[in-house]
Amino acid sequence: MYVMAGKGTASVGQSRGMHASNAYLTHRKNVLVVEDQALLRFLAADMLEDAGYNPILAATADEAMDILSKGETVDLVFSDVNMPGRLNGLDLAETVGARWPQIGVVLTSGAYLQEKRPLPNKAMFLPKPYEWEDVYRALKALQH
Repeated sequence: MYVMAGKGTASVGQSRGMHASNAYLTHRKNVLVVEDQALLRFLAADMLEDAGYNPILAATADEAMDILSKGETVDLVFSDVNMPGRLNGLDLAETVGARWPQIGVVLTSGAYLQEKRPLPNKAMFLPKPYEWEDVYRALKALQH
């Protein structure tokens, strides 16, 4: 299991800000968190919510595509590369870049990026383990 350095421990549980339809969250950027390891997914949700983002959670790239295809408002994607299912994180980034070019994508992996495919224009890669400040900087850079 990966331990990501951050600002302390975060509780694991359902994030209060997972749906953008709540009126008090409309000013927050929606980040689709795609991670197959539940503990890391909930940790990312907590850390992003604490930083002022509205996390939307998906366990696989296939589930993320379902969320995007249904029209959920997503401003950014934060995704692991290696996941079970038909699509991996690189496939997701390519599809998002082609269908929703306004959405920025941050990909992360603890393994060497074996596939030498170029990343889409609005995509960045962060190796695991990462500092949460690096995640926040990458997300901020992709918002423009």
